[in-house]
Amino acid sequence: MNTTTAQRILIADDEPLFRETTAEFLREEGYECLCVEDANDAISVLEEHKFDLILSDLNMPGNLKFELLKEGRTKHSDVPMIVVTGAPSLPSAIESVRLGVTDYLLKPVKLEELLTAVQRSISQPGNRKAIEDREAPSPSDDHSSANSPVWSKDLGIIGQSPKMLEVLEIVERVAMSDTNVLITGESGTGKEVIAKAIHCRSHRRENAMQVIDCTSIPESLFESALFGHIKGSFTGAVKDQAGLLRACDGGTAFIDELGELPLSSQAKLLRVIQEQTFTPVGDSQPIRVDTRFVCATNRDLQQEVDAERFRHDLYYRLAVVHIELPPLRDRGDDVILLANAFLQKHQPTGDNPISFADETLECFRSYRWPGNIRELRNVVERSLALAKGPVIEASDLPKPLRDSINEKPSETLDLAEVSRDEALDTADRAYLIQLLGKHHGVIASAARQAGLSRQGMNKLLKRHHIDANDFRK
Repeated sequence: MNTTTAQRILIADDEPLFRETTAEFLREEGYECLCVEDANDAISVLEEHKFDLILSDLNMPGNLKFELLKEGRTKHSDVPMIVVTGAPSLPSAIESVRLGVTDYLLKPVKLEELLTAVQRSISQPGNRKAIEDREAPSPSDDHSSANSPVWSKDLGIIGQSPKMLEVLEIVERVAMSDTNVLITGESGTGKEVIAKAIHCRSHRRENAMQVIDCTSIPESLFESALFGHIKGSFTGAVKDQAGLLRACDGGTAFIDELGELPLSSQAKLLRVIQEQTFTPVGDSQPIRVDTRFVCATNRDLQQEVDAERFRHDLYYRLAVVHIELPPLRDRGDDVILLANAFLQKHQPTGDNPISFADETLECFRSYRWPGNIRELRNVVERSLALAKGPVIEASDLPKPLRDSINEKPSETLDLAEVSRDEALDTADRAYLIQLLGKHHGVIASAARQAGLSRQGMNKLLKRHHIDANDFRK
């Protein structure tokens, strides 16, 4: 890179090797660098000189409470900031994003990856100003702790429970940065909806969000699907084909069901995230992309890392900010808000609007919702179709919901107070629910793990009034 007027970068880090290596590399790329070893010196230098970028460590003298980032935010809001840290944590990532950091990188960082972040941050000088404009309350917005932000309803996110308000706060803070995000939660909790919210609230919203479903791409075709291929590169490649990543250049790549990605494919994904470049199959010319990665899974990736089924380096690259979505059963009366929203959406045309009976709402509150929001939506649509009048009664609901009012939650069931058959039934139902959740409602694969025939699995599901469709994507 050759700049006509050298752009100035302030490097603040207490590790001499990192400072010197980084400065030397960036100078070779045409940047002018000034190095300091603690936050106090950095703040003093900022008072006397102007910079185009601040590159800062977190764990250095004088920066115990993010002093340098706060100084940059309040007095130098037009200067983008990048954090490079060897001790990442969710609280520090969230606070960094809140203070306007444009990138949050982990040590050891590849110099090419660092250069990409530097170029991206400097080329988007409006990022910091956009963050401040976004966080300034408008007269029409209610950001009190008792209400979800107006934008969330516009994007189809409904909820007032404390756990969902916490999720929305993290979404609001992280959206305008380019930090990678990992979204976890049970099947049906709305992970893709949250990913879309992050994209739509970001500076990338004018470009595409590309959904990449890891369960739908065979391992042998993963590289071709993501990176594309050129004509003749393999049998069946009859023409050049652009990959999915090309479609979201400048936008967001949403990697769904990340936990299902084979180890060989994980290595290829890691390389793209680190270098922001890829090479189409059969080609030798790498292509640079500017893409943010938001990923989702219903697996515990830390457990997968411990079991050596998931790469630890990929996990730490993607889990810079981790958003865990609560299951519907833990969201209190959000279930009522959601049920009414689905009712309004699917309300038949006519003069007599349909409503829920009080007993129906109590069934919604007491039921455990193993399929979460997806199951609730299916129940509302089914009840609308079967309702005999203008009010949806409890009798219009599936049997498990009707029975839930009189059932103890399985967590509190005193096994010593019930018969052996009832205790076994409770355990059997809980097992089937977890099994279907793991296999996304695919009966064949669930039956295979359980050591049952497909017919035997269907018989069990019917006996326990479990609908596999509630667990499907």
